[in-house]
Amino acid sequence: MFKLDWEVGDKISIGWPDHQRAPQTFELVEVQIKGPVFRGRVTDGQKEGGFLIITGCPDVVLEQIAEEASAEVGFKVIASSLRCFVDSEIFRSLDYEWYPTPEYAERPKELTCVVSEIVSRIFPSETN
Repeated sequence: MFKLDWEVGDKISIGWPDHQRAPQTFELVEVQIKGPVFRGRVTDGQKEGGFLIITGCPDVVLEQIAEEASAEVGFKVIASSLRCFVDSEIFRSLDYEWYPTPEYAERPKELTCVVSEIVSRIFPSETN
């Protein structure tokens, strides 16, 4: 079962099986967890990247969540077709446009909160 008590500084294993990229270790530099919604920014010491996943979420529901989130936040959110391996489990993530600039700075946090609210409406017992 995917753990949801990650902290900044923890090491996490991430890979991309659809591209035959074996998991490698990254360090979490930002963590936001809201119920089953997990967003992390990671670094390998050279580059940074991020992901937003929902544990226990069927693919068809992930598509619905992406559509609802897009409507609520005002920017496009998609359910990635690329699967990612995160700490021994396979997920599809939610993707969105983000750049390390001031105008995009709040997007990840805002989207995580909105997605958590949507998830709590769809799966009320998962977020209590």
